Amino acid sequence: KILKNKYGFETVFLMNATRVQILDAMQEMTTKLDREDNLLIYYSGHGMYIQEQEIGYWLPKDADKEKRSKWINTQSIADEIKYAKAKHILLIVDSCFSGTLTKSTTANKNLNLEKGDKKIEILQLKKARILISSGGTEVVDDADGSGHSYFARKLIDTLKENKPGQVLTSHNIYEPILNYVSNNSPVRQIPQWKIIIDTGHDDGDFLFFAKLE
Repeated sequence: KILKNKYGFETVFLMNATRVQILDAMQEMTTKLDREDNLLIYYSGHGMYIQEQEIGYWLPKDADKEKRSKWINTQSIADEIKYAKAKHILLIVDSCFSGTLTKSTTANKNLNLEKGDKKIEILQLKKARILISSGGTEVVDDADGSGHSYFARKLIDTLKENKPGQVLTSHNIYEPILNYVSNNSPVRQIPQWKIIIDTGHDDGDFLFFAKLE
């Protein structure tokens, strides 16, 4: 609702989706979007990490505990993002082991932009492939008593509090989540901001423009 009403997103919502439904939806999106489009993918659900493989997985509704063939290898998610033509892609993942999609970490200095800032045009022209995750290679907490995880609650609040006409970068979204989750979650959970490596990132950013009221 916030993405649609406050930011003008077109949304596709999948509840308790199967492996095929998730992959089909991603393939449809990455195929139909063009070079001037933005794509935000939000996954909230279960995750698994196989230490011996150093690979993370999403566990859809039809996942089988004994059969990894029913899981979604996060490398396949990265491959879809690499294939996509959309200029800016932001992947937000709220699950256990959610930081395993990429091993690369990069500092981001695109902070505190005001509408009309010349940096905005530069960030919009360059491709972006960014991950915000609720943790790294650890189990994360999935509830804070409000019906949301600590991660999701702060994400929602941050998007809500953005003033009309104000611009938020992906790092403006990430920083309050990092502070809130790391200070309040009962588990040792550290959200992460990362570039999704080998997918075409070119120092752009995913920008959120709150609609004028």
